[in-house]
Amino acid sequence: MSTDKISTMREAIKKFVHNNELVFLGGFGNGIAFSAAHEIIRQDLKSLTVCKCGGGILFDQLIGAGVVDQIITSHCWNPHGPQPAWNLKRAMEEGIPNNLIYNEQSLFMINMSFYAGYMGVPFMPIRSIVGTDIFDNPKEVGLKAAKVECPFTGEEICVVPAINPDVGIIQVQRADIEGNAQMWGLIGDTKFGINACKRIIVAAEEIVDKAVIMESPERTIVSSNKVDAVVHEPWGGHPGYMQGYYYTDLEYRFNYAKETKEIRDWNKWLEKWITGVNDRQEYLNILGEDKLRKLKAKNLIQGAVNYGY
Repeated sequence: MSTDKISTMREAIKKFVHNNELVFLGGFGNGIAFSAAHEIIRQDLKSLTVCKCGGGILFDQLIGAGVVDQIITSHCWNPHGPQPAWNLKRAMEEGIPNNLIYNEQSLFMINMSFYAGYMGVPFMPIRSIVGTDIFDNPKEVGLKAAKVECPFTGEEICVVPAINPDVGIIQVQRADIEGNAQMWGLIGDTKFGINACKRIIVAAEEIVDKAVIMESPERTIVSSNKVDAVVHEPWGGHPGYMQGYYYTDLEYRFNYAKETKEIRDWNKWLEKWITGVNDRQEYLNILGEDKLRKLKAKNLIQGAVNYGY
């Protein structure tokens, strides 16, 4: 018997994301969970620790809104330019809007930490990090990695701890009402990260029948038994891209730096795009039909597979 987990983003965030929690936000270029992050800001959550491989301007917005105390990521910048993430800079240098702990990781080690959490093991070995400041000078965050002796070879090897976020949110191409979620294109840390989470919210461009999911089960990155809520949220990854649905909004992302450089400019940007709108639909109304039409992906259907028997 199917279980309908359909929710609005507002309802899902209110029910499953709480102050002082560790939150994973999926997407690495493809399917970044911008809509979910914006709703977290609107609900004025506090003292969150947020984690993902590349924080980018998503983390910069969460920092500027004052909802996070700590970020766990490899980088937080605006790659379009490249340009600075001004809210990160203000928080680290001036404590504006609050002091921030930056738990710097490498892309690989955070992926392996998510993989350990996904697998249900306490740590994962890697052949890197030792000899870098990430390992040698972890600063206020404490031990990020350690060296252990391999029981089989006696070799000393670096290990990183499992990360198991309290809650995770991903933006995918499609899901059914039970929460079977499918994603294709660049996956990044999304699959391992979301499966390491204790609670899961899936936001999808489309809600489809379960039969569609079953036609290509290999595209499913998280299954319904783990999912708590399903949100139908078209364009939820804008200004990033969603493979097969829309392109990266390069103009929006490039202009973000100049529009947020000064604190007064950031406050105007925040009100225009996040706190001054009620939901994603109002956000899209500001973006405008012309921009959406330009960003919409062209169809490219290839590689049909016959699973007949």
